[in-house]
Amino acid sequence: MASKGYTATATGPVAGPLDAGAGKTYRQLNMRVMAANDAVVALETSPDNTTWTEQCRVTGGQFGNWCYAGSNHARRYSRVNVIGLGTGGTNASAVISYY
Repeated sequence: MASKGYTATATGPVAGPLDAGAGKTYRQLNMRVMAANDAVVALETSPDNTTWTEQCRVTGGQFGNWCYAGSNHARRYSRVNVIGLGTGGTNASAVISYY
């Protein structure tokens, strides 16, 4: 299993979505988020890097909270989308693990 880390300083999609490559898909995705306790971060997937679907959502947790996107939803692209940074507007850190 590989992973990629992201740091967000604003709401919205974080630059640099994961790309499995032509003809390939990700089958298992996990995301760990460390942010303010009321921050909200979503893991989204896309078949074409245009239309995105939320797969799971994490609500804050300065010690790190996890979410899991089921393996029955294989997609070529995945990304982190920050819905809200939470109280104080501190940075949010997210790590997507995938295979």
